[in-house]
Amino acid sequence: MKLLLKKNMVAIILPIALFGVSSCTMISGIDNDGDSRRIDGVVWNNQVDTDINTILETEVAADEARLVFMRKNDGHTEQTSANIAINNRFQTSLHANNYTVVESCAGTNQLSAHATGFKNNDLLADKTDYELTGAQTYFFQVSMSERGKSTLEQISSDVALPLLNNKRYQSHQISRVIPNNCNTLVFIQQPTRVIVEQKPVLTEKVIIDLEVLFETDKARVRQDYYSKIVELAEFMTQYPNTVVTIEGHTDSRGSDDYNQDLSQRRVNAVKKVLIEKFNIPAERVNAIGYGELQPRASNESAKGRQLNRRVVAVIEERNQ
Repeated sequence: MKLLLKKNMVAIILPIALFGVSSCTMISGIDNDGDSRRIDGVVWNNQVDTDINTILETEVAADEARLVFMRKNDGHTEQTSANIAINNRFQTSLHANNYTVVESCAGTNQLSAHATGFKNNDLLADKTDYELTGAQTYFFQVSMSERGKSTLEQISSDVALPLLNNKRYQSHQISRVIPNNCNTLVFIQQPTRVIVEQKPVLTEKVIIDLEVLFETDKARVRQDYYSKIVELAEFMTQYPNTVVTIEGHTDSRGSDDYNQDLSQRRVNAVKKVLIEKFNIPAERVNAIGYGELQPRASNESAKGRQLNRRVVAVIEERNQ
């Protein structure tokens, strides 16, 4: 990384030297005069003289903390300017002998200083966690070696104030730290990699014969028959994007209306067990009683009528 920084510095210094010979003809509309910077009609100051005491006299909100970053007058090139970040949000590229002020939310804050010349935009490369109390001001001194090694050190106000008297306020910062509504702002401690688990998809309709038998003219599911309902619940849990329709059927004995009502009461009973006992969401369960309308065997024999008295579960993928 050090070699990369050194190469970047050489690569940048050389073009600057070349531009110094013929900048008037190669780059029109740019003018740098002392602290002033101008591109066409836009003018701004790189740094300004500011009384730090005036800034510190301003009251800090109870849920915010004021942070003052200062850098030593080390005389290194702008490629060793320090990218100051708070909670992975860029604050400023701090030059030698300058300081800057920012307010952030109270609580745990991640602060970092990383050389601009590395050009990797890694705002968490040299981060340190600090616990900040509301309505307080904190001072941090930034040191940067010639090779771009950064150090961020918290210092006391007694040490900081004499140093700040000899420094200028860096005004060309782009703050992305927004302390408004600090009580609702949540900082992410580390970049989170979200892994989306692929849910299994049911490619075709599945029918399960629940083999639930009822007493004559009754619609209560006896616990003896829970084992088949358990299988259905487990299957639906394995395929979480499915829905089920519980279908109830009777034989032909009794009137059509009676059989329709009986079959509906029985599937409603199975549905209730599935929801209340096995925690399948109600919106994934439908129940339809068909009465005697869909026999699968002849009602002329006892064996055929037994086959027609059935409860089945039809499971399929839910429509998006």
